[in-house]
Amino acid sequence: MDRTYESFSDLDPGKDAWIANFYTENHLAYEVFPKEVASPEQLRFMVLLDEEPFYYPCSDQVFKTIIEKKGGDLLTFAYIKVWERVEPLVRSVVKDTYKQKFLLSLLGMKFRRETASLVMLPSRIEKRLLQIFIRVSEIDRPLAQIKETKNRRICELLKSGDFKEAFNDPKGLELREDTPLDEVNFGIHLLQIRRLIALTGYSELWTSEKQITSDTLRSMMKAPIEGPGWIWLKNTFRKWIHSGERRYLLWMGVSAGEILLDLAMIRILIRMGINVILSVKKAFYYDSITLNDVLEDPYLQEMLSGAEIIANPNISKKELLEELKSDKTLYVISDGIQEHFNPLLTSVTFARAFKEADAVVSRSAEDADCFIKSRFRFTRDALSMVCKKTGKLTLREKLRHPKVIRFSEAALRAKAKALVIDLKIKKSQGKKILFYSAIVGSIPHQLETAKKILNVFVDYLRKRQEGVVVINPAEHFEPGMDADDIMYMWEIVQRSGLIDMWRFQTVDDIENAFELMDEKIPPEWIGKDATYSTGCTMEMKIALEIQKEHPEMQIIGPPWEKFLRRKEYGVGKLYDRALGDI
Repeated sequence: MDRTYESFSDLDPGKDAWIANFYTENHLAYEVFPKEVASPEQLRFMVLLDEEPFYYPCSDQVFKTIIEKKGGDLLTFAYIKVWERVEPLVRSVVKDTYKQKFLLSLLGMKFRRETASLVMLPSRIEKRLLQIFIRVSEIDRPLAQIKETKNRRICELLKSGDFKEAFNDPKGLELREDTPLDEVNFGIHLLQIRRLIALTGYSELWTSEKQITSDTLRSMMKAPIEGPGWIWLKNTFRKWIHSGERRYLLWMGVSAGEILLDLAMIRILIRMGINVILSVKKAFYYDSITLNDVLEDPYLQEMLSGAEIIANPNISKKELLEELKSDKTLYVISDGIQEHFNPLLTSVTFARAFKEADAVVSRSAEDADCFIKSRFRFTRDALSMVCKKTGKLTLREKLRHPKVIRFSEAALRAKAKALVIDLKIKKSQGKKILFYSAIVGSIPHQLETAKKILNVFVDYLRKRQEGVVVINPAEHFEPGMDADDIMYMWEIVQRSGLIDMWRFQTVDDIENAFELMDEKIPPEWIGKDATYSTGCTMEMKIALEIQKEHPEMQIIGPPWEKFLRRKEYGVGKLYDRALGDI
């Protein structure tokens, strides 16, 4: 996501500087805050920018207002709304008079300073105010009792006889005499999901102790659902079930009270064969459910019994896929943020879960500004399911970008198995298998040169060696693959036990390649070998593990000790995260 002057279309220095200022002031510039902000590669797990020079986590209207320096009612009202949420929070939670006045004064100063420039996103101001509130008040779970009370009310409702009577009422189930039994079952599940969706439009169910009769519940369950999203959702579920493939739905934007109805829906989805990844907030954000709520709220613990909680915020692709392939059907992760949906700041785990999911459901009206009210297209189909008026739910879908190329776990595994079958055939013909690990993307901005070096040297090896099949990983690269996909696919091949020789690129290999090309060695490549590559380092570790199982396999190249400087990929990158600054 380049924000240098070349990335802007009209080459207006003043405007470009203001845009750069927008990103730095809001702490959304990866170039300035690389440890906090998602890299362009990680962002691409969620958003496909195509020809867009940058991404912003707000509606088009808000961004336009800020960039055009209009200010006006839109931004002013948004700022006021932030204060109207923060001030009552402080007054209701902080009981000590001095601390309350101190906090309100401090937050007021911060609020006035942040809003004066008219460059700050309301959501970013709100996060900063909430962080100050949490630190000064020293309250770990503000509103915990209120949130648990809301959850208790829905928990009791779901267990009540009136609810069960209304929920299981067969009226409304549309069937023909020749409807197959599997369609009957599907129809029942859809009707139950629709009824639960309708109930989420009545906040009185969790904000009031008022007893709700069976007749009232029946009436609520018939509430209209606006927007085209419900039809899309039904068709999507039908397609998934008929495909017979394992499907994953990322469910996000959940809040107190409402989440119990969401979990009731999720249980039905699981019975339909759809696995769900439930995303919660990292830290306090009003009524939103946080990871601490999941761990401490007794009503959530009851409803989430048996769910797999993935607490690691930086999980690898392999680790995540291993979790998803387990016998669990419900997973809980943190989105890594303390505000509405913001792909620039989410955790690595959330970004990878977004990428691995088949679709995303957002339950937050604030998230709709990013999903629905912006021009950006995402890598997965997204459904916004929100209530802005009592009894009226709106469901709107936003289909993924048409240029998205997805390599599912099944697709990557199928590619790997095809390669394994081909190698088995070659082995049966008496040929030896040599896997060549080399620098591909480990040197920033040298990808094309790396592939050229690799192809030239592998061609040289093939001409020099009789009866040897030399595997060149670069020949199997496909557009859309990132480092996560490549490493996952090749590890399956590598652990097949079919490799006779595993050769790692040496300094001599690179020098020979440039000699074969009749070119001088550029400074970026002098002294380089496989030890400079994070991917090769990971592959050397795998090679040593495989050699223990298959002692006859030869490892050729630099010794293991020299590989130890490369530890970890930058997320979605083909090179070590530490090399990005070189």
